[in-house]
Amino acid sequence: MPEMGYCTELRETLHKRHEVLAALATEPQTKPQLVETVGPSRSTIDRAISALEDADCIERINSNYHLTPVGRISHTEHERYIKTMDGVSKGKDVLNALSDEAPIDPTFLNGVDVQTANPHVPESALQSSITHLESTDRLVGLAPVVLSLYTDTLTDLVKNNGLQTEIVLHESTFNSLLGYYKDRFSAMGVTDHFTFYVTEHDLPYALWIMERDEHPLAGITIHEKGGVRGVLMNDSPDAVAWARKEYEQYRDQAGRVTVDLPQ
Repeated sequence: MPEMGYCTELRETLHKRHEVLAALATEPQTKPQLVETVGPSRSTIDRAISALEDADCIERINSNYHLTPVGRISHTEHERYIKTMDGVSKGKDVLNALSDEAPIDPTFLNGVDVQTANPHVPESALQSSITHLESTDRLVGLAPVVLSLYTDTLTDLVKNNGLQTEIVLHESTFNSLLGYYKDRFSAMGVTDHFTFYVTEHDLPYALWIMERDEHPLAGITIHEKGGVRGVLMNDSPDAVAWARKEYEQYRDQAGRVTVDLPQ
């Protein structure tokens, strides 16, 4: 079978026969067991088995059908693709508010939780992330804009819970933050818990990672016309690892600044 022809056939087979492949990924089964597990008629199972054998995804050992190494890898990647596309579908309205240059790895969309803003109450999309923030020990992130709800919550958690915060901002955003929140940042001990980095580069979105006892949570807050369009959150290890790498690239290009405010 020519390579390109096999590749096309494999994709089509995975799309049409994924239920049988998923059943065999759980455990080897006979044809009668597959009819009972998957549900279609015996003739449908026969056609699925024939197609999967032709694609080298399964093999028969005695009376049971098993996944081949090709079948197991194909099943894993097909499942990943389905979950990623589910994330794209759930987040399409939020994602379309991004600029073309804004980088989001598909890994981050695999299993993503999407909070879409209510046009009449845009900051309502932040409530879920704020709830998670209340059980967070340390927050790092990119801040392209200053949001009053988030800033008020952050400074309260710093004062009351000792939250440690590391933020990368554009220079103009940093100046606006200090201008509007000078009194709050002048409170005793607040600046000891904030680390600021200033960059000349535009920030594509608010990317953040919450360090928690259970496991970290990564998120992206997407803005539109100065307001909130929506929030994407994911706590999978792959999503968090990508978010860390992306954040550190911006932080490493920024300069740390010291904030001296009257106490």
